[in-house]
Amino acid sequence: MRHGEAVDTGARSDGERWLTPHGRRVTRGVAQWLAANGAPVTLRTSPLVRAVQTAEIVMGACGLEQADVMRELALGDVDAVVRAAQGFDAHGPLCLVGHEPTLSEAVARLLALPAAPSFSKSAVFALDRADDGAFTLAWRLRPRALQAVTELA
Repeated sequence: MRHGEAVDTGARSDGERWLTPHGRRVTRGVAQWLAANGAPVTLRTSPLVRAVQTAEIVMGACGLEQADVMRELALGDVDAVVRAAQGFDAHGPLCLVGHEPTLSEAVARLLALPAAPSFSKSAVFALDRADDGAFTLAWRLRPRALQAVTELA
């Protein structure tokens, strides 16, 4: 999941940017949709303010007690994000809350795509993992329409 819409940088650092009221509204809708359609059991988030706030909204809607901070999501470490997805072995969905272009590059690698798909703010890409470890796209959620689609375009 990509973080929700955040305020412009202005005089603050990129890591200090928080969600706008619009970003909170859209993220709440996405979180409620996730709660009703396959809530995550584990949540890992970038430590940047806008991602933590997004994760907190998802936690509240999905009844999760905590999220783990995954610094690699903020550092752009695509290899670490791919390893986190490949190594996740708990029952139920894992939700990684992060940034672009890290998320789209990780999804492209996991799905063996020639180009990275676009991640709009508050968007969610759900991937399924087969017994052989291969990933396929289950759906992606268009955040404003709250519509899950099964194609990448």
